[in-house]
Amino acid sequence: MIPIESESSTKNGIKVVYVAKENILPFLSEKKQEGYDTLLMISGVDYRDHLEVLYHLLSSTNNSRLIVKTKTDGEVDSVTSLWKGADWHERETWDLVGIRFKNHPNLKRILLAEGWVGHPLRKDYPMAKKQYVNLADNGEDTVSFDKMEGY
Repeated sequence: MIPIESESSTKNGIKVVYVAKENILPFLSEKKQEGYDTLLMISGVDYRDHLEVLYHLLSSTNNSRLIVKTKTDGEVDSVTSLWKGADWHERETWDLVGIRFKNHPNLKRILLAEGWVGHPLRKDYPMAKKQYVNLADNGEDTVSFDKMEGY
């Protein structure tokens, strides 16, 4: 049994647990074996002093939910080996929050152009700095800080 760092619940009674980032993959594997067969969502949060990854799980057999949180320095193990659907969730979290998922099969941007600088949901993202994207004839995106080079 993988240790839990802390436990609480949401206003509507969903159990929330914190797990150390080095234990996240074995813990989620354990939960899947216990019946949490559906990964509803993965998201990332920037709290300025640390980043967190949240995993929202559902057990379809007993209709119970579980939220698993882990603090990270910007990198955590991928859970695509447990749920193939984690692929896009992890890519979106990487794209917008900048949390890298180790051993992800295809960790690249999913919403922003591949050359985009930074991660827009980070507290330190420079909102005033504009980036322009242009789609070349070959289908490749190019990103520039020069307004004349983008849309």
